[in-house]
Parts: sequence; structure tokens; C-alpha cells
Amino acid sequence: MGGACALLAEPALRVNAMVLESVYPTIQQAVADRLESRFGWPGKLGTPLLTWQLKPRLGFGSDDLCPIKQAGKITVPKFFIAGTADRDTTLQESKDLFDAAAEPKQLWLVEGAAHVDLHEFAKEEYEKRVLDFLAKNMN
Repeated sequence: MGGACALLAEPALRVNAMVLESVYPTIQQAVADRLESRFGWPGKLGTPLLTWQLKPRLGFGSDDLCPIKQAGKITVPKFFIAGTADRDTTLQESKDLFDAAAEPKQLWLVEGAAHVDLHEFAKEEYEKRVLDFLAKNMN
């Protein structure tokens, strides 16, 4: 959840660039995906009950946990990385988040990877791509 936290940080993080791996677009989608992955499609029905509890228990609501809204406001270079077989943050959700993000941005879809440590999944390529991105964007 580090990528989501980086996008949601208030005040905004003072960084030169962000590497964002497997970030959910909204907390509702994140909860629904995880419930469906564990309990099948009926699991999604529990999403409203679980997300409703945020405000009374934690003092903030699900509308406050929407990285997709913040991604369009952050203008530092962003490198989104997502697995094509991820069921916890689906490929379409990753594409939607990327599309909503402000420029400059880039996206790498790791073929066959799920919601895993993408560095371990594709170690050499991950290191090359991330280091290249950081080299270009760290002033």
C-alpha cells in the first residue's frame, strides 16, 4: 500500500519522482477485488459494509482513499508498474489509474505477474527499468 500512500499523502510528498507498484484506484475497488478473489463474485456484496465502517472507526471515509483522484494532481514523473495477472488490482484498474494520472508518466505491465513482489518476479528487467527511470528523473 506504499504507492497508494504516496499518492494520497497530505501534504503532498516533496519528491522528484515516484515508482508506483500495483496501486489500487479506489478503496472500494480494492476491497471488492479482494473479496471476490477469496469468495467469488458474491464476495463483492460485502464491500459496502466494510467500507462504510471506515468513517466511524477511523475518522475518514472511502472518498478519502482514492489514489485515482490524486494521481491527476501530482506532476512529478510517475512510473506505474502492474502485473497483467493481478486479481487484487486488476489490469483494467491499473490502466484506469495510469490514464487518470498527470504527465509525465509511464507504465510497465509485467506479463504474467500477479499482485506479488514485482522486483522478485522480473528482477533484472525491474532493476533496469526502475534505475533508468530514476536516472532520467532525479535532479
